[in-house]
Amino acid sequence: MASMQLRGRSMKEYIRFGYRVLRGALFRRKTDGCGRLLRVCGAVTVSKARRARLLLGSHVILYRDIGLFLDAEGAVVEIGDHTFLNRRSEIMCKRHVKIGSHCAISWDVTITDTDYHALEGTETTRPVSIGDRVWIGSRATILKGVTIGEGAVVAAGAVVSKDVPPRALVAGVPARIVRENVSWSL
Repeated sequence: MASMQLRGRSMKEYIRFGYRVLRGALFRRKTDGCGRLLRVCGAVTVSKARRARLLLGSHVILYRDIGLFLDAEGAVVEIGDHTFLNRRSEIMCKRHVKIGSHCAISWDVTITDTDYHALEGTETTRPVSIGDRVWIGSRATILKGVTIGEGAVVAAGAVVSKDVPPRALVAGVPARIVRENVSWSL
């Protein structure tokens, strides 16, 4: 079995990596711009309105059952380099959702820049911006108009309805700052 090990990894791991890169190469047709080495690890739903743009950086990883919904003409979703979106996460966009580089987005996360309905006297759509090196825990929800600063951490299950400063840990419903000056690594 030792002969099947390559640089500490098994042949099966290399085959899985190659398969994901191949799926990524085929997935590129659904994007309007894509960096190098996109990896797609299963079925990903993409729904795009006319003139909507999906832009992916280099070394992005999309796990299975992700939904990318660009539901209005001219909607833009940008995902930075070395960012991954885990299983069953969804991005719903009518204007602009930007996710920075080196972000870790856990499973069942929802990011939306719209309410999909209108209340009198309110704006229904506002862009979402997520900075570089942001970690978003499982089942978190990021709502319209939110800016999350660089290096921030959003705890599992949090509902973020207001801006998050850089390097802050937020948790709860609605999300509140729990700790400042945090740092994290993959």
